Amino acid sequence: MKKVLFLCGGRSGEHEISLISTKHILKALRRNEINPTVVLIQKRGRMDLITEEDLMKLPDNPKEIAGLQGRPVDFRPYSNGIEKPGFVDAGRLINFDAVFPVLHGEGGEDGSIQGFFETAQIPYVGCKVGPSANTMDKIITKKICMASKLPVAPFVELQDLAQVSKLEITYPCFVKPATGGSSIGVSKVNSAAELKAAVEEAFRWSTKLLIEPAIVGRELEIAVLDDGQSRVVSPAGEIICRNGWYDYDTKYVHPDGAELVAPADISPTNLKELQDLASKVFDAMDCRGMARIDFFQDQKGQFLLNEVNSIPGFTPISMYPRLIGLAGVSYPDLIARLLNAALRP
Repeated sequence: MKKVLFLCGGRSGEHEISLISTKHILKALRRNEINPTVVLIQKRGRMDLITEEDLMKLPDNPKEIAGLQGRPVDFRPYSNGIEKPGFVDAGRLINFDAVFPVLHGEGGEDGSIQGFFETAQIPYVGCKVGPSANTMDKIITKKICMASKLPVAPFVELQDLAQVSKLEITYPCFVKPATGGSSIGVSKVNSAAELKAAVEEAFRWSTKLLIEPAIVGRELEIAVLDDGQSRVVSPAGEIICRNGWYDYDTKYVHPDGAELVAPADISPTNLKELQDLASKVFDAMDCRGMARIDFFQDQKGQFLLNEVNSIPGFTPISMYPRLIGLAGVSYPDLIARLLNAALRP
């Protein structure tokens, strides 16, 4: 039986989403194969050992989550000469085989926590430090894929508010923080009069941002699972918004605001093209384990990369586990294969 430490919460704006994802991953575990321990990173950075029972009581609406408290634990990245590195509870090292970081956004998905694991030589699920940092940054992601001759959605990079007046922008457009997820800090801008406020909001969440023209077409997603021995590239899923665009509330608070269609109604030829493109993006970004890769299909039928999520959501409405399931991999098998990849030399 594998002993697995699930690390959740975090200091990003996606703290609550992480808790919901972790809750549903734990529900899917095969208890005869995996013995879990759960450590929560509080918003102010403290680490707490929490019970599964308390986690399971949380609602699936992130705005209804008040938080959890547990017993403080420490992280020791280096050996003290007697015991190996790891998480320490009341002076005792927590025994586990691998860490599953279910941490969305900055501080968890951006390579920083992966650097701790590398320093401590702890096996962990998901991308390594470099790919985690690169996929977290939407601008770097697009530049890497452009260098690999892969089609990306057009964008303008912005690092200073003073640059706004010099930009030639087509409206409507989207203003996005370069880092972060769950559409936090993202605004749809319909005119020049709305731009400054949107840019200021995005700069609250990131030191740089990107401005993209609104693409009329379809939003399509592909899930990739690669355990080091074989690769699964899922059927496509489609997001059909009823409330304008797929913002935070539409994703997690008002699920009737969008329809998540899986599998998407797409021709076999187009699906093959999209799957091949997703696999190439996965390789270009040097991903490991898992990624959800998001695309637009414009009115000309061209697929354009939107972004790459190296720790995708595992909530009840999340597309990643649904799409992997459509590819023939059950939720318990998905978790097992991710852990096997983490533990493989």
